[in-house]
Amino acid sequence: MYHMDHLLTMLTSEKAKELRFRAGAPPVFVTDEEQHPLQGPPTSSEEVMQLLRGMATSRNLRDLREHGEVRFIYTPRGRAPFLIRARTCDDCVEFDVS
Repeated sequence: MYHMDHLLTMLTSEKAKELRFRAGAPPVFVTDEEQHPLQGPPTSSEEVMQLLRGMATSRNLRDLREHGEVRFIYTPRGRAPFLIRARTCDDCVEFDVS
């Protein structure tokens, strides 16, 4: 299981532009338009949703259900804010962090 705090630390320390979450694949860091999948197990659709729930408000999740996509700012304690872009896709959710 992946932990969002650890992944956000890696995103910042690796100076990646984006972190992508898709069911069936491990998280992917994007740097200068190159994709670098993490060495680890693929995420399930349930894991992707659980990671998103850890950052989203109930309103964000409602908007995602109703409109099929949502964008919001997530600011972890003591850190810079991140832009979250989530969308539904074929009965699952995928999202990007930048």
